[in-house]
Amino acid sequence: MYDFSRCKLCTEKSGVPTYKLKDSTVYACDSCGFHYINHLDTMPSESPDEADSPLTQKAWDFIEGKLIPNGKQLRKNLRIVQEFSRLSEAQCLDIGAGAGLFSSLLSEEGASVYGIEPQRVFREFAQKKFDIALNAETIDDAFWQKGFADFFDVVTLWDVLEHVNFPTETLKEAYRVIRPGGRLFLDTPCRDSFVYKISEWSYRLSKGTNPLLLGSLYSPKPFRHKQIFSLDQLVQLVESIGYTVVRANYSPLKPQNKIVLVCQKPDGAHNE
Repeated sequence: MYDFSRCKLCTEKSGVPTYKLKDSTVYACDSCGFHYINHLDTMPSESPDEADSPLTQKAWDFIEGKLIPNGKQLRKNLRIVQEFSRLSEAQCLDIGAGAGLFSSLLSEEGASVYGIEPQRVFREFAQKKFDIALNAETIDDAFWQKGFADFFDVVTLWDVLEHVNFPTETLKEAYRVIRPGGRLFLDTPCRDSFVYKISEWSYRLSKGTNPLLLGSLYSPKPFRHKQIFSLDQLVQLVESIGYTVVRANYSPLKPQNKIVLVCQKPDGAHNE
């Protein structure tokens, strides 16, 4: 059982329950200011020979219906990757690959693509829709940490970091599989946003009766948002791991309210 008074970012025992929402509580760290909820996911345990596929027609229609809006953003993300990395014959890892659309876009550019997706329904969709075989093993697994150390030219984490149980560990594990000189690309919601700040103000002024959007920004449901970074927190974290920040973008004027980071593992860097 995780002690949520221990901050998931700085590890100090200075996490304080601050915003009590309907289904969870947001902890704020007195030491570093990080915000996270009191929930961790249990990874799905699936038998490989399970007879019943979760990819029903209803699930297929739902996932396919999300491809068009998601595809617009993922194509923008692809252009960011292309700006910094040559994709033809590049070794790429898409962590949190979902339905496999971004992995497919990378493959179309001539990359050799690996993908991680813990949810079987998405893996099956990716296989049938895009002929992309995604792996169930998460990035902390020895399959990646031992089998692909210093291997990938490009690792992507699109809308993933806010969902994982322990983001610091995820970024460290990604670092180990990136080759020296390779790059990490990620985006994640930003706590500097006006929406977040006004929701905090509303919670305080109403003494918790009106949290505005805090209740939708966080959720204890499987694979939903568990933590949200500020730009400074995320930059400091990746730099402490060893990454060089090549670009750090955040615009409060954009409706997505996302941080976009491009990071590099320095040439000559060695894994611990």
